[in-house]
This record gives sequence, C-alpha cells and structure tokens, in this order.
Amino acid sequence: MADRNRHIRKKRLRDLSHKIHKVQLRMHNKKAKRDIPRLQAQLHALHKAYNETMRGNMQDMPKKVAPPKLCPVCNGRIGKGYHICKPGQWKR
Repeated sequence: MADRNRHIRKKRLRDLSHKIHKVQLRMHNKKAKRDIPRLQAQLHALHKAYNETMRGNMQDMPKKVAPPKLCPVCNGRIGKGYHICKPGQWKR
C-alpha cells in the first residue's frame, strides 16, 4: 500500500534541502565568520530533521471520527442501507 503522507514528506524534504543549501551558502560568506558556530548548530539540526523525515518517522495526522447520521423524524441512528421509522420511536 502506498504511503498516505508521501506528498507531505516530499514537500518537507524539498523545504529542508532548500534550507540546508541556504545555510551552507551563508557559511561561505566572509561576513558570516563570527556566526559559524551558530550556523553549524542550525545546519546540524536541519540535517537531523532531514534524516528523520527520510526514515519516515513522521507523526501521522490524527483521524477525525465522523458523527453518526441521525434521522430527522425519530432521531434514531441511520446505519447502512435505508431507514424505516417505527411509530413507537418518534420523539416530537
């Protein structure tokens, strides 16, 4: 079965790789020499997030439970198929 979150994972990997590339370019800048330790920490965190996303350790989206369908006449639950209201069940 195909992964339900494949498209989300691909977008997240793309965004993380762009961020990694930007930080690497910023590290090569001559003016950024004093910020190298901060940039290395940021780069390490981005690589860690990228690797976790690659391995598929993503949180699944929580499933929403659909509320039960109710009959407008008798307020009874409607299951599969059609519903017949019985006269004793009517609540007006």
